[in-house]
Amino acid sequence: MQATEIIGIVPAAGKGRRLAPYPLPKELFPIGYQLIEVDGQLQKRPKVVSQYLIEALVVVGLSRLFIVINPEKLEIVEYYRNGELYGVPIAYIVQSEPKGMPYAIDLVTPWLKGHETVLMGMPDTIFEPRDAFKRLLAAHQAWNADVTLGLFKTESPQKFGMIGIDANYNVVEHVDKPQTTHLKWLWGIACWGPSFMTFLHDVLETRGADIAKCKGREVVLGDIFDVALESGLRIKGLPFEDGYYIDVGTYEDLKQAVLLYT
Repeated sequence: MQATEIIGIVPAAGKGRRLAPYPLPKELFPIGYQLIEVDGQLQKRPKVVSQYLIEALVVVGLSRLFIVINPEKLEIVEYYRNGELYGVPIAYIVQSEPKGMPYAIDLVTPWLKGHETVLMGMPDTIFEPRDAFKRLLAAHQAWNADVTLGLFKTESPQKFGMIGIDANYNVVEHVDKPQTTHLKWLWGIACWGPSFMTFLHDVLETRGADIAKCKGREVVLGDIFDVALESGLRIKGLPFEDGYYIDVGTYEDLKQAVLLYT
């Protein structure tokens, strides 16, 4: 079925232990500022890290935004509420068990109609260019791909899922958090259609437990990409040569983001 509706999915159910003892969800860590009208005047107020992602998604023209949280992150609901201030209806889904990002994303499945195009990003990241999702969606539609990944350069491959592409932007290789690698692109944002949403659900249902047992860890989204490549799904990669990507999940990266956006 042709995708006709653009939705956003933000998986925010992780525990965020790497920034302990910060008492709030890491997605609400203040980085940089925003201008807010107070008594008729624009004034600077703190801006939380996940707001950069929300704003980048909203400008694409989403019809709906799903934020997946765990039961301890109700502050995110209080902060974003129904999404009215951000121009998009926001729904919240609770992941009761910490089973990993693919399972968090799959919780959205019962709420879909089967024709949606999904835009997905991580709420503890900041990236440029700001129009990355617009460019990603346009490329995805032009390529008629099952999945299109937004790619950014990094000097810390051990922190990310690393991607290799050919001359036609086909993803030909994926390695999760390698200590050393010839790959230079991390995948940071993603776009996919109904076929991949169904594929993800089916893989988790039939092979999720086996993948976790084989890897000795929880299933990550890169594992689903690996199975998709093996199964012949068309995965494309769009490099952002002019971009950068910061994951604020660790203190050093958090410090970099705070200094950059001060």
